[in-house]
Amino acid sequence: MTPHRPQPQVIVHGPDGRGLREVSVGGETVGRAWSPRDLRRVLRRAGVPADIDLGNPGQVRWRADPGLWPDRPWRRRSRACLMMLGLLVSAAVLFRVGLTDTLGALTFGGRVMGVVFLAGALVETVAAAAALDYWGKRATRYAGQAVLLGVVIVTVTSLMFLVLQWEGGYHAGLFWLWILLVAWSAWALWEVSRQRVWRGIPHPKSFATGVALSALIGSASVAYSAMYTPYVAPPKVPFMVSFGKPTLNAARTSLYVPAHLTFRNEGAISIFVVGTQWTATSWPSTFREKGTGLTRWRDELGDGWDTYRYEDFDAPTRLLAAGQITSAGSRLDPGDDFSRQVVVEVPLKDAGQGRIALDASISFIRADRCKLANSYPQSIEYSWDVDSAERKHVWDAPSWLAKPGDDFFRYRSRIYRSSAVMNMTHAPDWAAMWWVIPKWHEGDLFGPGDTLPYMQVHIAHDPDSREVLSEDEQEPYGMKTRSTSVDQPVALLRRAAETP
Repeated sequence: MTPHRPQPQVIVHGPDGRGLREVSVGGETVGRAWSPRDLRRVLRRAGVPADIDLGNPGQVRWRADPGLWPDRPWRRRSRACLMMLGLLVSAAVLFRVGLTDTLGALTFGGRVMGVVFLAGALVETVAAAAALDYWGKRATRYAGQAVLLGVVIVTVTSLMFLVLQWEGGYHAGLFWLWILLVAWSAWALWEVSRQRVWRGIPHPKSFATGVALSALIGSASVAYSAMYTPYVAPPKVPFMVSFGKPTLNAARTSLYVPAHLTFRNEGAISIFVVGTQWTATSWPSTFREKGTGLTRWRDELGDGWDTYRYEDFDAPTRLLAAGQITSAGSRLDPGDDFSRQVVVEVPLKDAGQGRIALDASISFIRADRCKLANSYPQSIEYSWDVDSAERKHVWDAPSWLAKPGDDFFRYRSRIYRSSAVMNMTHAPDWAAMWWVIPKWHEGDLFGPGDTLPYMQVHIAHDPDSREVLSEDEQEPYGMKTRSTSVDQPVALLRRAAETP
């Protein structure tokens, strides 16, 4: 006959404030249980036979009513799931932003902030796992503190994103996600405060100070990398045009005039070229014996023109040459030089006693504030049918830019800001460069059958340039358009060519 082995004495204590009942076997605590089913699971792990009779006072002693199980599992689990959802959504956002900026931010500060965002995403992921334990049996000592830290990170970052997007006037995209995360943060802070999660922290004041400083440093770093750094160092881009020594052709009917176009980067900031243009024009003139009076030269000066009292430019101008200094979309790093020299042929018969004018314009954006899409150099579009022999005009530019029927070609692309944070919290904008080749209309400076091309560069809220940004709105991109010109009388150029 097998001797009877005594069952270990099981004691089930009364429920605590969360409904958990402590369980001890043989005087040693073996776990806590939410329900009778959970109690059997705890006892089974402690080595107690599965068929133990919970109602037998000789085997199980109840310190409180055996039917008292106040846990509300669905309420508890729903809070844990809601807490985890907010933490994981924010972690996904921070991971995306952090990875993008770590690998591709335009400034060093932006890349550092990318690493900070990745660290924040990691902390929030750990906090989400800790939330499962904290609203469970709290097997981990600092689960509540981890949840608190994660909630604080969500609160700070979602408020920062919301303020940036509100300030930028962009109420689409992820705008409503920030509002939901801010509302979630308010609930989560209330929940962790109600749970008093700071209890058990060895130095609560130091912990609170560390959290506050981390939030302050994070916000300051974002402001530094996104706002301050891109503004402190101005670009140094010398840009000028000049004439070289001209040469007469063998028949002495034309001048070959070298034109120097200086365009280089002598600063510490890289730039992206949005567009460039140079033109050489002939302005025929005649001598005016009496000169202009007060009325004419006052009007010319008042309209921003130079006035020449004894030189009459009533004859239409002639285009001699035109082109781009460098291709659209080129990147000009510190030390790079895109200067070039061209030679313009000036027919002496057509030029008469007039002047030769050399005009040039460049437009660029700062590479530490934004960048153009890689497709910008290949984005050229023409107003004429390039596949037809007659090059038929097929579409017009906006009315504010050119007259109907004027030909043009255009480059355009979306413009990307210096960091993923700025791209995510601001409306997308588009950069465009238009080269307009106007046809003659009554009153133009050039004559029938001629043209005088001009370049227009701008940033717009839409790809079709219907809503162009003002100069103040373009300032954050560092958009600059510079123009320069020089002119020389044909007589001086000819004398220079004839002088040994």
